[in-house]
Amino acid sequence: MNLKRNLLAAKAAFKISMKIYFRYPLNFILTFFDPIIWITPFYFMGKSFSSSGVAAGFRSYTGNSDYIGFLVIGYMVSSYISASFWSLGFSLKNEMMQGVLESNWSAPVNRINLLISKGLFQFVATTFENIFTGIVCHFVFGFTINNNILKFLLYLIPGIIAMIGLGIAISALVLIAKEANSIIDFSNSMVSALSGGFFPIKVLPRSVFFISMLIPLTYINDSSRAILINQVPIMPLKYQFIIIVASMFVFVMAGSAVFYAIEKKCREMGLL
Repeated sequence: MNLKRNLLAAKAAFKISMKIYFRYPLNFILTFFDPIIWITPFYFMGKSFSSSGVAAGFRSYTGNSDYIGFLVIGYMVSSYISASFWSLGFSLKNEMMQGVLESNWSAPVNRINLLISKGLFQFVATTFENIFTGIVCHFVFGFTINNNILKFLLYLIPGIIAMIGLGIAISALVLIAKEANSIIDFSNSMVSALSGGFFPIKVLPRSVFFISMLIPLTYINDSSRAILINQVPIMPLKYQFIIIVASMFVFVMAGSAVFYAIEKKCREMGLL
């Protein structure tokens, strides 16, 4: 019965998010322009450092000159990270602003289930947006990948779950700070920057490089590029897969522990 209640609550939360998304058609229209807006400056900057179509410096760090492939894949992976942080954190912020957080949490269902369910549709939407982004970038920038899609998903899915665990912890901070934008924007920017979303992490100073190697997103970015565009990985893929899967369990458990600890503290202080 408890499982049934949680599934019904998850279904309802998913439908709410879906209806809100389709209520604003500009969300989808923006998907067409977003990759062009964000990637075009990097694309032409890369062109300016290339000679005869070859970016020698970039190739020395990644193993090939496919700079646009590097960028687009980083853009796609980063979009899932943004979905993890923004959808989870803002679901709490919106409920707090609407004054329904405490009444929702009085329902006999798991609170993390409610939190994830409200953000779940955003991951579905992000997947379709990434497919569309790949098509747009293929015609605009010449972006191409190989056919190792299933292997790519094998690495991506546990990596996304790991980032959801981190997103759960970050969303808990919203309960205390009462402010989502600053917390999520800072966290998203730092994680994306340190994980090599738009540049090879090998260019970083050694101390910062060490920090990057502690972030699961680094391995999601690196393995995705190695699998889809044959760039040289920072370590063998089998070890990256082990790290990603281990991170999935660690971050979900740690994120849940942080969430429940902060929720308990907020209840004691009357901050909900």
